[in-house]
Amino acid sequence: MKYYIFLDDSGQLHPNYPLGDHFVYGGLLLKESDFHGINYSYKNLVKTVKREKGIQGELKTANMDKQTKRRLLNKLRTFNCDQIFVTVKVSSLIRINFEKKKDVVRYKNYIIRRLIDKLIVIGKIPKNCDLIEIHIDNQNIAHSAKDSLEEHLINFFNEDNYYYIHKQYNTTSFKSDFRVFYKDSESNYLVQAADLLANTMFNALEHNHNLYKMFKKGYICLNLPESMY
Repeated sequence: MKYYIFLDDSGQLHPNYPLGDHFVYGGLLLKESDFHGINYSYKNLVKTVKREKGIQGELKTANMDKQTKRRLLNKLRTFNCDQIFVTVKVSSLIRINFEKKKDVVRYKNYIIRRLIDKLIVIGKIPKNCDLIEIHIDNQNIAHSAKDSLEEHLINFFNEDNYYYIHKQYNTTSFKSDFRVFYKDSESNYLVQAADLLANTMFNALEHNHNLYKMFKKGYICLNLPESMY
């Protein structure tokens, strides 16, 4: 059984970011059997909006008016998939050197892994899943990020005792392969949907709590660090 995860980020993983104190990954979790129908439906809606508004190129969240955002979010709520988020309160992070790209990449890997771990624990990704494909917008991605994230996930979930070499622990009992793809959002419509969801969550956290009602009922959100919540 195969699952797809589409993710994009909003905010910045740096304490001096002027627009807010949160960093967000947002997106969608889909079963393979639902992927093609959802992708086709959302792609058609985006093309319709672009045609109506005379837009060439990508329909970017940053350039959308409120009505268009609402229209797309309303459509996303109808799909048979889960809306997923992980939020980070950046000012509460005390063990990251934000000036080191490797530290930032390592922490991004960690929070994506924590989100996947939560999806497994609550049963949204079943134990018989044998492949998870993760599609992430390639903007501002360090060259080493793909191999780094893919290796991190495979080692954590599949290699017994890899990260706990000096002590005994219960294995995750989850065996799945992982594939990570960094995509150009212009040609990947569900990464564009992830961008809209991440941006909406960031603005809900920082500016307008009423935006939470735009998400699908039962959306999944992991808030980090846990000591803040």
